Amino acid sequence: MEASFGVLLNAVMLRQPLTGIGHYTQRLGIGLERHPDIDRVLYFERFSWSSTRPRRVRQAPLEGKAKEQIRRIPLAADLYHCLRRACFRLASGRSGAALYHEPNYLLMPFDGPSVATIHDLSYLHYPQFHPKERIRRMDKGMPETLRRADHLIAVSEFVRAEVIKILGVSADRITAIPEGADESFRVRRWDECEPVLSRYGLNGLKYLLTVGTLEPRKNLLGLITAYSRLPEKIQAEHPLVVVGMKGWLSDALERRMEPLERQGRVRRLGYVASEDLPFIYAAAHAFAFPSFYEGFGLPPLEAMACGVPVMISNRSSLPEVAGDVALQVDPEDVEAMTRGLERLLCDAAFREKATTAGPRRAAEFTWERCVDRTVAVYRQVLSAAS
Repeated sequence: MEASFGVLLNAVMLRQPLTGIGHYTQRLGIGLERHPDIDRVLYFERFSWSSTRPRRVRQAPLEGKAKEQIRRIPLAADLYHCLRRACFRLASGRSGAALYHEPNYLLMPFDGPSVATIHDLSYLHYPQFHPKERIRRMDKGMPETLRRADHLIAVSEFVRAEVIKILGVSADRITAIPEGADESFRVRRWDECEPVLSRYGLNGLKYLLTVGTLEPRKNLLGLITAYSRLPEKIQAEHPLVVVGMKGWLSDALERRMEPLERQGRVRRLGYVASEDLPFIYAAAHAFAFPSFYEGFGLPPLEAMACGVPVMISNRSSLPEVAGDVALQVDPEDVEAMTRGLERLLCDAAFREKATTAGPRRAAEFTWERCVDRTVAVYRQVLSAAS
């Protein structure tokens, strides 16, 4: 029997409202804590290590705004990252862990074997959709990560192929390990969902749902434009519910949503707590996710797990995840999206098939499988280093 070993995991993302990378980090940590091959997991939390997985800390609005302003000052941001890197190196040298896994692209300083997860290359394809500071850090940090990492993990075969082709990484240095749908995302009875729906004002509504940070890459502006062209009767019967915190470059989206909100056609819920989200999904009439680019695309998978009919864009990793279960549309063709939405909402035959096939497809993607395959990569790296 092979000996168990300790893993260092950068968990700074867990202190923030959980988005895609945060959910990945959280589920990876939970799985590693339970895995028989791992004797301990140490989490890097801001400037120190902890054996306890960090949880989100709610900060005052003024504190959040102050931090955001500081991040926009290049020198201040550089000093902050330098300090964190120094603390990481100092603490990790005394940790006794065998391996360091960076779940959020860019490696911190570590003298032992290391693994990094690459979620997508949107910073190269769509730099205009990201804050300038993020692009600057990725351009600076990615070459170092590619040079230092003993192995890379991509969250889909699509991303793996892009990293090999665009970044020049050899195929034997990167493994595709898909993410999974949490067990809480499942088909539910209406009465199970009703208490949560009542809190959000959704009781009795046959709503169309979309979930994602309000940022240009998600193509919410295109979705809302396509939705607004649906017959008024369909809009009245199926209001669009938007879940997700405000991101960046969203002014045009805000302006487009406001009149539809006043009419009751669009309802914004903002960031929804993880414990409530599965019920919001399960009670939806349909789910739309016409993103321009995704490295994996957890929201459509979560919707399918709940037995909700799904429409996705026909690009990037989304067809790989959804297979032929979801409707696929060109995210740049508004008329095609409108036709897709009408079928998604009203085609009884498609809806019945999708409701049955969705959970079966989603069951192929589990966090347990993701963690097992990740630990296998760790074993491979440690074996090569010994």
